[in-house]
Amino acid sequence: MNRFEQRVLALAGVAQCSALVQQLARRGQAQGDPFGCAVRSVLALDREDPQEALGGIGGVYLGLSELTRSHPDSAAMERLGYTISLIQLQRKLRKDSHMSGQIHRALSTLREDSELTDAASERGIAALSEIYVSTLSHISPKIMVRGEQRYLESETIPIQVRAVLLAGVRAAYLFHELGGRRIQLFINRKALVKAAARLQQAQGDE
Repeated sequence: MNRFEQRVLALAGVAQCSALVQQLARRGQAQGDPFGCAVRSVLALDREDPQEALGGIGGVYLGLSELTRSHPDSAAMERLGYTISLIQLQRKLRKDSHMSGQIHRALSTLREDSELTDAASERGIAALSEIYVSTLSHISPKIMVRGEQRYLESETIPIQVRAVLLAGVRAAYLFHELGGRRIQLFINRKALVKAAARLQQAQGDE
């Protein structure tokens, strides 16, 4: 996988989190495998290769589908808005070394917790949500999630949404490290789509 394809893989991680946030907010549930891969990726702290950090092509397959979608549905612009917001949020986080360190320490502590067997467990999701609340939720402008009030005001959905947003920032960090920038979503759109399609095909050929 070349560097550009790695960048696309990381962007697919961001797009996948955007789709999951929308699913949770609008339907009250998210696709299980993509959700699990996204949440678990947050604790891959020292992995700079997106294939390792995000679970490979299979780990972001929903995100790749988002990037290659030829006929966007009516909610596509909302998902794109989440993706752009996540990229902007990680950019602001980069400028705040204190908060970056705080997040890294919290995630390191969580990863070393012998009682936490799975980041996608109820306890793991709650811990990731709390990290988001105590750090990223204080950066303006805040990401405004739209959906059904009955889900957004429930006990469990907001916790899951915040955990996924944290995962989205993690993927956006990888995207940036690989040379990705927000403007590329527009000026390099065709190249991104072609690379995402190649990655999907590679997965299908395995």
